Amino acid sequence: MYALTLFYYFNAPCGVMARDISHLHVIISHSCADILPSVLKIMVYFSNRHSRTPAQKGIRILLGITVVTLIIYTLSQVPYDILREERFRLFGEEYTTGIVTDLRTQTNGDRDSQFIINYKYIDQDGFARQAEASLPREIWSKYHPSSRIRVMYARTKPGLSRIKGEIEPKFQIWLRNLLD
Repeated sequence: MYALTLFYYFNAPCGVMARDISHLHVIISHSCADILPSVLKIMVYFSNRHSRTPAQKGIRILLGITVVTLIIYTLSQVPYDILREERFRLFGEEYTTGIVTDLRTQTNGDRDSQFIINYKYIDQDGFARQAEASLPREIWSKYHPSSRIRVMYARTKPGLSRIKGEIEPKFQIWLRNLLD
């Protein structure tokens, strides 16, 4: 199909109609002599008569499988949940005051601990929402139950919130800075 399209494109001044082309190799009139070499190169490249050796075919198949595998692997590594969150935040964030309901630590192994804060806030529609955030120890230690906290939530999805100082993935921070 590409060859026919390119052939018609290069031969349009010669009066060759696309409906008249039944094969890839068509006799070209002498009025197109100035573009003849480029047309022939394109026709040879797209023609079925160009044969490859079995080694070339094998390399092309192997290369194709490798490229498709790399594309699929790359797409599987994209953090779509972070992309969705930042898409909602792109439409703007509202600020409100929340109340800390609980402080806790979560141990992930021998040395690694997370400091988590649970909080409630009321969105623009008057619905009470609950969320949690992982904070650095220095910020976490400043809060206690019933402390007031400033909450930012997405205007288009009020259940998606964050607080200042929250630990977020580096990719998310980079993406947010890129979108701003």
